[in-house]
Amino acid sequence: MKKGKLDVIVKQREYPAQIRAGEALLERLPKRHPLYGQIAEDVKKWRAKYKREKRADRFLEILPSDQFHVYHALPIANTCLDGLILTRNFVLIIGYTHLSGVIFPDPAFSQLIQQKGGKEKGWPEPFARLQKQREILCTWARMRHLPELTLEYLLVLCHEEAELKMPVVNSADELKICPASQAVYKAIKMQDTYSQPVLDSKHFKKWHKHLLECHEKSGIFPWPVDQSEWYTGVGCPVCRRFEMDFNNGMWHCQVCGHTSKDAHRKAIEEFYLLFGQDAPDEALCSFLRVDAQTAAKIVREAAH
Repeated sequence: MKKGKLDVIVKQREYPAQIRAGEALLERLPKRHPLYGQIAEDVKKWRAKYKREKRADRFLEILPSDQFHVYHALPIANTCLDGLILTRNFVLIIGYTHLSGVIFPDPAFSQLIQQKGGKEKGWPEPFARLQKQREILCTWARMRHLPELTLEYLLVLCHEEAELKMPVVNSADELKICPASQAVYKAIKMQDTYSQPVLDSKHFKKWHKHLLECHEKSGIFPWPVDQSEWYTGVGCPVCRRFEMDFNNGMWHCQVCGHTSKDAHRKAIEEFYLLFGQDAPDEALCSFLRVDAQTAAKIVREAAH
């Protein structure tokens, strides 16, 4: 990829903590558990969505970096924007929809009509979600005393098996939707519409700084699984059993005999995914099945 193309993407879409938490739970949950199948199915769906969103993200890499800054998967207040494009002239919120089949915009009811498998269904949520996110972003910016910008939104079809059909007569609302491959052209056209810059260099950097300070919250755990139902301890990287003991600076698997210096790193990462960054030290000791002194030692080591 040519130099400069990646500069426009100032925040990449990372592998979601929700998926990593699900994967961690699946490794520690007995397969006979009644929720195991549901969790596995949820993780599978989320992985597919992540893959489609990463594919759609790549279309925006050709935007000129001297005019556009792109932030993927941006948490704002109590929501998460699929994407946000910042310019000196306006802000564009990107919302992905994963609907497949033939998609018709229905501006009269602010919804999408999906035709698939001989059935037809209306979906009002995509537009309603973006309108709500625009309100949240407006409040968020005002609370930080950021200069006011026009806030637009664009609904993007990211499913590879989605086909967008536009009515003969287009309205302004209908123009707020497009396939992933066309999102870059929508953004450029919007730049032509809002041709007068609002932000100077100083205030553009201020917007940028505050957007980069937005971070995903940890401890995302949507399943009603009691902590007593999963395996604790440090997992063996060879036999994958949670039967490793820590002695003389090494982890020893009591099942297959494998030894490791850093087997605890994965377990510590899983702990914070499942419990959150603010979890007490006592919970970490119980999770790793070690005493407080050992826990403090391996946490310090893992931080380096």
